[in-house]
Amino acid sequence: MLQEIYISNFVLIDELRMEFSTGLNVVSGETGAGKSIIIDALGLLLGERIKNDYIRDQSRKAVAEAVFEVRNNTDARVFLLEQGLVDDDEEIENIVLSREIHPSGKTAARINGRNVSVSTLKMLSTYLVDMHLQNDRQNILRPVNYLGYVDGFAEDIDDLLQNIARLYSLISTRRKQLEELGLNQQNRVQRLDFLTYQIKEIEESELRECEEEELKELRDRIKNAGKLMEGSSRIFELLYSSEKVSSAYDQVSFALDVTQDLKSDSFFADMVEPLENIYYSLQDLSGRISAFKDRLEFEPGHLEGIEDRLYRISKLKNKYGENIKDILAYLENARADREALDQSDELQAEIEQEIMNLDAQYMQLAAEISRKRKKAALLLEEKVHNELQGLNMPDIKFQVAVIEKSNQGSNGMDDIDFLFSPNPGEEMRPVTRIASGGEISRFILALKKALADVYNIPTLVFDEIDVGLGGSALNAVARKLAELSRAHQLILVTHSPQVASYAEQNFIIDKYVEDDRTFTRVKSLDAQEKVREIARMLDGEKYSDLTLEHAREMIAMANPYSSKN
Repeated sequence: MLQEIYISNFVLIDELRMEFSTGLNVVSGETGAGKSIIIDALGLLLGERIKNDYIRDQSRKAVAEAVFEVRNNTDARVFLLEQGLVDDDEEIENIVLSREIHPSGKTAARINGRNVSVSTLKMLSTYLVDMHLQNDRQNILRPVNYLGYVDGFAEDIDDLLQNIARLYSLISTRRKQLEELGLNQQNRVQRLDFLTYQIKEIEESELRECEEEELKELRDRIKNAGKLMEGSSRIFELLYSSEKVSSAYDQVSFALDVTQDLKSDSFFADMVEPLENIYYSLQDLSGRISAFKDRLEFEPGHLEGIEDRLYRISKLKNKYGENIKDILAYLENARADREALDQSDELQAEIEQEIMNLDAQYMQLAAEISRKRKKAALLLEEKVHNELQGLNMPDIKFQVAVIEKSNQGSNGMDDIDFLFSPNPGEEMRPVTRIASGGEISRFILALKKALADVYNIPTLVFDEIDVGLGGSALNAVARKLAELSRAHQLILVTHSPQVASYAEQNFIIDKYVEDDRTFTRVKSLDAQEKVREIARMLDGEKYSDLTLEHAREMIAMANPYSSKN
């Protein structure tokens, strides 16, 4: 609900603050006193366009701010979360909306002090306020909302709607898969041929993961075979066998013999095992060097064969990956793709059958939902008719048309339209095509009253909804507004004493002149001031004691309809 609004340097308003209550809030005052300025300022906060004449004093900015309670407003809280304006774990009870207009033409829109676009402000406003201005219908008569109104009167429909939304999403996914398969089918043969060629090329290469590294090492060994042979021969002689000098093997062998003779001494006994280890290690190293020397003898053309193999691997790397591991991974993926294409005909048939089964389930659910909606439509019609009767509009015809669509949707196969005939003999036409006037204003009031429990906008604003009415019709409208205020916060601008008498919070707007400048001010009325204001609305500024008594009687008669009762 709207808790308060602050306005500064706006048209005729220098500065004012209004705090609103739950239930029915009424703003009254003489014609031209500036009641529409309050509505304009609120509209600005809800994303309406800025007009050139809004700034009063061109030396400073104009400001409009409003505080809304959103503690129980789930839709508003979800929107704020989706827009990143609140954190997941943040508990918010109130939000502040603000607009600024600078003399330079610069403007700013903010939510809780954070800059936002005007479109964001406007989207948020649809969860906060529904404004019904003269010649304006606003949120409630947007056809996109009608289906939700009807569903609000349908019994046991929530689970069905969740199920049909799930089915619709699944059907849409499967149809997209089928479409993609159809597109793939056009290129299927070419793709299969290409994959087969790639798989054959990689398979015939018989790659091993570490092969390239081994080949490069072998290539380098062949190129350096002479140097390696000379070095290994020299090392072999030094370690094991030499015609010119004793080798390390011979020297260690001699040392081991001497140590064996002296092992009766514990010092030499401890040296036997280490020397034996060196002795056998030299034997092992010599054997390995000898085997390496034997491998240094290569067949003619061996190097060319290695170079050819490395060149082939390089070509495969250019096509399929940075290394052999990547090439082998590409091979596995290509095999899987070929298998999927081989099975695409079978998969297509399976998806087509699944879609048929899902369609059958969807149509069955859609038919059940339609039956419930038709019953709910009759219930809504009846409630609106009853409200219209209470507004002295017995001749108005209203129909909720449930129209079957040809295409599926996430909420079924129904469209809803509201049809309206203001006078006997006139054809039923969509409400959105009917000109505004007293009838449509009262119709909207009747609809809002009928939808009180399912229409989730917390604050409703009416600008002179009672204009042109009198007598019993005006009394009926006043009562309906009071009844509606039990489910919503209402803010009304009115000239009607009947409507004002039902208010739980009354404001009076007036103009005054100071230093040759005109100002608008707002005052919240206490009980006695409310009586005097209603008397003024009944009989002008020079009202009598009898008029005051009449005003008190009107207030007493309205009290039972208060939202607090």
